[in-house]
Amino acid sequence: METTTDAPSFARSRRQPRPEDPARIWAPLADLTEAAVAAAGSGTVAITRGFDRNSRQRAKALRELLDRRDVAAVEVTPAPGSARLLADVDVTAVVNLIGAGSWQPYRVAAELRAPVLTPKPGDGPAEEVTRDVIALAGDSGHRDVAISHVAVRSEDPAASRLTLTYDGEQLTVPGGWLTIAVQGSELEVKVGGVDFPERTLSTGEIRVEAFDAPHRLIRDELPIADFEEAAVTFTAEANGLVVRPV
Repeated sequence: METTTDAPSFARSRRQPRPEDPARIWAPLADLTEAAVAAAGSGTVAITRGFDRNSRQRAKALRELLDRRDVAAVEVTPAPGSARLLADVDVTAVVNLIGAGSWQPYRVAAELRAPVLTPKPGDGPAEEVTRDVIALAGDSGHRDVAISHVAVRSEDPAASRLTLTYDGEQLTVPGGWLTIAVQGSELEVKVGGVDFPERTLSTGEIRVEAFDAPHRLIRDELPIADFEEAAVTFTAEANGLVVRPV
């Protein structure tokens, strides 16, 4: 009697269920998937998500949908150090699953020079927008980005000083502090210090060196962080962030 090891068709169908409609998990997933596939090319999609259950579920579903389309994806969160997962990865698109309440997805996209894909705020069409950003680079060459502003503060103004170098000029400020915003290709730098009246400078690039006391650097909404390097160069990048609602 002849025998066969082939499983009945009904058994095979149970083992290979039909993929779930992504819209049943979250309505924007289908459009986000299509946009991510189109933007990814041969690169990788970074999925920025939060820590809540919905965000984790949506990120997992999006990653699986992209995998079916042979698109690589990496999940990152706002947790310190999470962006290190993207080191040496060719990221060509960033998907924002966190929402508008955090700058982190936008800062990741601007740092990697990739568009950020985000759900449309409503049912109607939404146009792509760009935003000017501030690039930060230490002497080590590491590049970072601020979307909103940067500030430098001394922990001991009586003992510290800042040296600013810009447009071929150098300025030393005892007990110095500064804030930086960006407009197009120009940085607006407000600086002041101990016995040094506040003034405003406009320049495309400025190098800031801190001396004689610990300093802190603030980027966007981040908590105050250590000014880890003795010198940082800030550069205006016009249209450095591309936001693509889908």
